[in-house]
Amino acid sequence: MPPRSASSIGYLLFVGLLWVVVLPAVLVADAGGAVFPWRGPVAVAGAVVILGVGLAMVDLGARTLAVEGVGLISVRPGERLVTRGIYGRIRNPIDVGTLAIAVATWLALDLTLGWVIPVGSLVSSMAGVGPYEDRLLLEAFGDDFREYRSAVPKWRWSGT
Repeated sequence: MPPRSASSIGYLLFVGLLWVVVLPAVLVADAGGAVFPWRGPVAVAGAVVILGVGLAMVDLGARTLAVEGVGLISVRPGERLVTRGIYGRIRNPIDVGTLAIAVATWLALDLTLGWVIPVGSLVSSMAGVGPYEDRLLLEAFGDDFREYRSAVPKWRWSGT
């Protein structure tokens, strides 16, 4: 497992705070509340499990990129295409982890507009940053990225 670095810890905190604290707090404040309206204990327990998986994926993805020298708050490719570790099983572990974190937040909190949190995560990954990153990786690594893209799924865990 790659070691933690200041940049990977900072990135994990950034993602966690954004999707678990900041966006839900905005929705709570907009609804006129000052207290997070929690769902029932079964939903919250499920959300905790999903949150743990999401944070682990973001953490491992961020650590792997940091070890490879790739900037974490950047979409610029690193010096080489990262295909080892978790990136050998799934192309976008940070995006999938972020979506899991957003789903966990929606599942745990009883907010009228809570669905906006996971939808926002999904839209930003699929229609925003994702296509842009793919284009940059294709320009930077050409056939190596094409081969990697055909071998490793973007959104699901590869068993091979």
